[in-house]
Amino acid sequence: MNCSAPSFRAGRRPPRRFEQGIGLAGAIFVITVLALLAVVINDLVAQNAQTYQEEINLTRAFYAAESGAGIGMNTIFPPEEYPQYSAGVGSNAECAAGPRVYTFRADGLNNCTASVTCTFVTVSAVNYATVESAGVCGDVERTIRVRTSY
Repeated sequence: MNCSAPSFRAGRRPPRRFEQGIGLAGAIFVITVLALLAVVINDLVAQNAQTYQEEINLTRAFYAAESGAGIGMNTIFPPEEYPQYSAGVGSNAECAAGPRVYTFRADGLNNCTASVTCTFVTVSAVNYATVESAGVCGDVERTIRVRTSY
């Protein structure tokens, strides 16, 4: 037998110096890829949660602005069912007095505000009223503008 060339018999393992596996390197690679995947998924979930909350605040701000515009329109066209609005159609003194800020306490609009301003213009003997309402919820603002004639 030659000492420099090893001889192996069937069924016997070769000496350790001839094993060259990639198990440890493969395991480290897989763990690294999975860790990066977990970080990316976590970032996407956090971004999705932030976008979802912003969408909710946009919707709440829209409804706050719409409610403020409705309040402004009620000062111009008072409902018949409420006698306290006795000035009648076109009573713009309360609405034109300046921006009025309403803070809502109802569920869904809690801590949202609406700032309502009214402007009045007469063109060719037709009176036009513009009600502008800016709804704010959190750090999101939506504005609604309604124009009518009377």
